[in-house]
Amino acid sequence: MTEQKRKLSKLCLTGFILSVLSPILLALNTYINWKFYDWDLYYYLSSYVIVAAAALPIVGLILSIIGVITAAVKHKKGKGFGIAGIVLPNLYAAFIVALAVLFGSLMIWGTSKSKQAEEQSDLTSMGSAGYPENTEYDVSGYRFYREDEVIPQGLTVSDTEHMTYSRSKLDTITKTTDMIISGRYMNYNFIIVKRDLFEVWIKNDPLCSMYYNTDGYAVISYSITWEFSASYFCTLDVYKDPSEKFVIVTNCDDYKIITEFFE
Repeated sequence: MTEQKRKLSKLCLTGFILSVLSPILLALNTYINWKFYDWDLYYYLSSYVIVAAAALPIVGLILSIIGVITAAVKHKKGKGFGIAGIVLPNLYAAFIVALAVLFGSLMIWGTSKSKQAEEQSDLTSMGSAGYPENTEYDVSGYRFYREDEVIPQGLTVSDTEHMTYSRSKLDTITKTTDMIISGRYMNYNFIIVKRDLFEVWIKNDPLCSMYYNTDGYAVISYSITWEFSASYFCTLDVYKDPSEKFVIVTNCDDYKIITEFFE
């Protein structure tokens, strides 16, 4: 049988086309979603595209294998298409496995780094401030505002002053360093920071991030690893002692207790 009279294997050609369609569909889906930036469209379209992109190479692989076998038996052309239809799905699978290994490794590494940061942080056991209670008590005079970033000239706080103040305020003391003393007051967590070292403490703590909310006062945020790569977000309120020697970071959301703390 001459080359001109040999028929093209439709199974090989179909298997090859189905195998090629997968990355084309994914690329087209990405372009459409980027172009229109429509979440409803993205959710609707992507759900079908992902299923199709996963199914097409499998169907293409099966058809290509059958096509190559039948083409050899029936002396048909197109075995090259069939071989490509077999190779491509395997390349996709290898690529996905490599991505999964890389992503898993990054997740494990990220979780390990997060755990190390949590072990080094003073915030790990602080929890988060909830919705304010007893808001009829005015705590605005104790809030730490942006203008409070300027440290009073010549202000230094000794370890003795720090400890004396902390003992007079806290029911129990759980941790002491050269910058902070942490403990509990009325079942809430408090960190008392030396005012002259407050900015240094924020920079050195691996979890700590401070910003100013819409009311203009400081809030500290941090995240704690929950399960594997998942984490939950915590916020703490920031206050200043009237003496300006100490900054207080707490998860206390009861303004009555805050008022009593400073009185």
